[in-house]
Amino acid sequence: MLFILILTTLLAILIVKQYQKSRKLPPGPIAFPLIGNIPQLVYQAWRNKGIVPAFEHFRKTYGNVFTIWMGPFPHISIADYETNHEVFVKNGNRYKQRFLAPIFEECNEGHGLVFANGEIWAEMRRFTMLTFRNMGVGRDIMQERVLEEIDARCDELDATAVNGQTVIQHSEFFELMVGSMINSLLVGKRFEAHNQPEFFHIRHLLDKLNEFFTIFDMIVPVWFLKKFFPKRYEATRDGMNAIADYVGKVAEQRVKDVKSGKYILDEENPKDFVDAFLIKMEQENKNGGHPAYTMKSLKFVLSDLWSAGHDTTATTLTSGFNQLVNHPEVVRKIRNELMRITDNGSRRLTLQDRTETHYLNATIAEIQRHASILNVNFWKVSDSPTTINGYQLDSGEILTAQVSAIHVNEDIFKDAGKFDPERFIENEKLIHQIIPFGIGKRSCVGENIARTNLYLMLGNLLLRYDIQPHEKLPSTADQLPFSSAKIPDKSAKIQFIKL
Repeated sequence: MLFILILTTLLAILIVKQYQKSRKLPPGPIAFPLIGNIPQLVYQAWRNKGIVPAFEHFRKTYGNVFTIWMGPFPHISIADYETNHEVFVKNGNRYKQRFLAPIFEECNEGHGLVFANGEIWAEMRRFTMLTFRNMGVGRDIMQERVLEEIDARCDELDATAVNGQTVIQHSEFFELMVGSMINSLLVGKRFEAHNQPEFFHIRHLLDKLNEFFTIFDMIVPVWFLKKFFPKRYEATRDGMNAIADYVGKVAEQRVKDVKSGKYILDEENPKDFVDAFLIKMEQENKNGGHPAYTMKSLKFVLSDLWSAGHDTTATTLTSGFNQLVNHPEVVRKIRNELMRITDNGSRRLTLQDRTETHYLNATIAEIQRHASILNVNFWKVSDSPTTINGYQLDSGEILTAQVSAIHVNEDIFKDAGKFDPERFIENEKLIHQIIPFGIGKRSCVGENIARTNLYLMLGNLLLRYDIQPHEKLPSTADQLPFSSAKIPDKSAKIQFIKL
């Protein structure tokens, strides 16, 4: 009897505290004690066939700013561009800290760019952006790297062509092309015949991770995963460690070669990101050292840059070509524009052509809107009191720009389910409301690399080849709509026909 009384009292206290807290927050479904809105989120995801449609249901019901309780913690989602710009750009200094999933904290140990906070993260972000700028990202130097990779992959395509036609598993083609370019930028090595098996092993582990990783895995304690879902824990750990171990070995070998005199670091002209980091680390060590410049830090920064830079761009290209073979009229319009810009295909498409390729730019924006890689965006924590849409929020509130919900917001994108590049031609301002790389202080540091890859790879491939489905049209639907990231159809093949 006493136990029931104590339990009832504790439950009543929780309900009262949760009610008092809810009154200060943006609207949302009524939350249960301890488990929050997880039952409603699961139900709406099941009813609407995915996490993103569930978020859209909540947005339509409660407005562009709504609260979902993940267990005992309220999470505020912002699903319109204007409010996100006000919060994360104009007041961006308040939202530099990311709310980290326990599993990420354990695997990355406070290092890296994606799953880290504090001074080490801030220093690594500054260093990475400066290094990329010095290496020519967004300029001709970077462009040549990408164009060389495109030429090499196209040569491989042409070498296996029969009567000018090559059938490929396009997802693997894009994964290899983007992965090779990123690997070259970071550690100075392309993926060629001798080391491709290593790449596809890493890719397999990442795919396995993406297949099941959900909001559930983001919010539960690590001990809970280890005890009750050990296979989920092991798959997450192995997927995250696969890249870190690979790039870590390359970096460690570079250090050994430098010490033995086999490799010379050129301070004026570092060959890749590892060179730049080792040069900086040596300089810092002469001044007593810096906690951000260690081999462990390098390992996790490389891992984050490799996985984020490769996975998102390759997935976007796969999703994009799935759309394009389903919309041949879009391909024809792009090619007509490209032929006019490049004197009937007599030269390669370059970044200098961007201002003239209005339809290609619109198509890439529409591809990114539909691909919208993260079904659930990373959460941030406010470090001071703030006001959002008239709601006075305390320091420590958890909130995010819910990108997936923005990109299907019918108030912004009419008939959002339709693939229609023309929407960006009719309303040029609309393109600024596509934010696939996030917004504010925690936006993707590799945005310029990704934009360069998407433009040059997509444009130059369509300049060289016509594309047709092989045996069946690929689906344009998210293959795993209940996971934390979108997965495009990778089962279909595409026929590349040399022009």
